[in-house]
Amino acid sequence: MAKKKTTKSKKSINQKTKKLETKVTKLLDKAKVKYKTLEHKVVFTAHDVGATTKKKLSEIAKVVLVKVTGPVPVIARSASDEAISSKKKIASAALAMTKKGALSNYFALIVLPAGKYVDFSGIKKALKAKKVSMVSEKDITVYLKTKVGLLHPFGSEYNIQTLLDKGMSRAKKMIASAGTYTDSVEIALKDFEKLVKPIKGGFAKKNR
Repeated sequence: MAKKKTTKSKKSINQKTKKLETKVTKLLDKAKVKYKTLEHKVVFTAHDVGATTKKKLSEIAKVVLVKVTGPVPVIARSASDEAISSKKKIASAALAMTKKGALSNYFALIVLPAGKYVDFSGIKKALKAKKVSMVSEKDITVYLKTKVGLLHPFGSEYNIQTLLDKGMSRAKKMIASAGTYTDSVEIALKDFEKLVKPIKGGFAKKNR
């Protein structure tokens, strides 16, 4: 009887210590970025992550995809660019929209603290854009090949520009989607900036 209990105990420990493997964790492992995984109940928004993990909203990344009309920015090369598959390099094909003279339509990823809203005027100024608007849920599923509610902040891995709000950049760490509805990753903000090389500025506001 004692042996059976020991075997069951070891199995239980192995299940608890099994490493989470998603596109996000594989990316961080490839880039040798230290991170911690947080398991929680099913959530669909950054605000829900805060409610279930009891973490500060200023440390939880709300990730929003927007459509921009303007000159296409030069995207900084990711520290893990060697790990990016050709399927993810979709900016020049799927993400690049119809050109309009010297301007193009393209997507950008905005990372801001949970509980705040996107400030389109700040984005327009930073990207010298003519127009900025929200995308549809279809855009997220078709172009980024991910489910709504699972956007992660590593825009460089989709070969699209990432903008980091100054409110988020003041935090020492970032909690973001790990690619599932029940898992998040926690990484140092400095490591995120080194990996993604985002444009930093004022891209969030308190009210809609």
